[in-house]
Amino acid sequence: MKVAIIEPLQLPRELVLERFSSLNCEVELYDTKPESQQEVLERCKGADIAVLVNTPITAEVLDKLDNLKMIAVSFTGYDHVDIEKCRELGVTVCNVPEYSTHSVAELVFGLVIAAMRKILECDRAVREGRGNQGLMGRELFGKTMGVIGTGKIGQRVCEIALAFGMNVLAYSRTEKEELVKNGVKYVPLEELLRESDIVSIHVPLNKETEKMIGSKELALLKDGAVIVNAARGKVIDTEALVEELEKGRIIACLDVFDMEPPLPPDYAILDAKNTILTPHVGYYTQEALERRLEVTIENIKAFLSGSPKNVVT
Repeated sequence: MKVAIIEPLQLPRELVLERFSSLNCEVELYDTKPESQQEVLERCKGADIAVLVNTPITAEVLDKLDNLKMIAVSFTGYDHVDIEKCRELGVTVCNVPEYSTHSVAELVFGLVIAAMRKILECDRAVREGRGNQGLMGRELFGKTMGVIGTGKIGQRVCEIALAFGMNVLAYSRTEKEELVKNGVKYVPLEELLRESDIVSIHVPLNKETEKMIGSKELALLKDGAVIVNAARGKVIDTEALVEELEKGRIIACLDVFDMEPPLPPDYAILDAKNTILTPHVGYYTQEALERRLEVTIENIKAFLSGSPKNVVT
């Protein structure tokens, strides 16, 4: 069996190869991201299993990969893989659903505190020889946190918010009894948006969630509200968000966008008011990446043994 790791797994090459050696397969590891679908095709040719992070793989490429039996997505999101085509071709797709729970949840609060306490502005003030004039912040204690999606990451965000002494509202397809017992209140989306001082998004990207936060939803936010997206960029309508930010009414903390960073210089959000932007680093901690590597390998082992797990199709 041949395994093609078609892009870097963001850990030292020696470590990755050492861990993959436990599979007793031929392993080919590429040290750069493929720059085109043609390059994806070339790297996957002859492979039984392709390992990728967030590089797209299209139906056209999949149609030309006669040997491919499995795609191991070393990532939680898998909307960059043509799932329908994989289903049609009988290619198993597995992901890594929970590796970055703590990392993403912790970044959310890093962004929120940076916004509420004006950390970036404070840093500039000190460097420019100024004092604290105009830099009054706001506490988290007693504020209302609205969490959209209470999967593993959303649940962790709720728990941290409660530890800060916040009131927590949630909106999700499935209510978590444990969260309710601890004081989280599930409400309709519109109520959550109207009542929350801070809104944090934690839903996957699919047909139902794409642009679920648009002009109508953004208009419901309080003046001074902070909206955080560390989930998938396309969950928010970027154009609508830019328009709302230009009013100077809300603050957006974004770790994800409707394209992967680096962003082009003319990307509208870069010039929008009241933003704190990070280049998709929510998952990007040493601990999370090591967990991701281990689960990816375990997914492949399970597939090879005939009992695949973490299957998305």
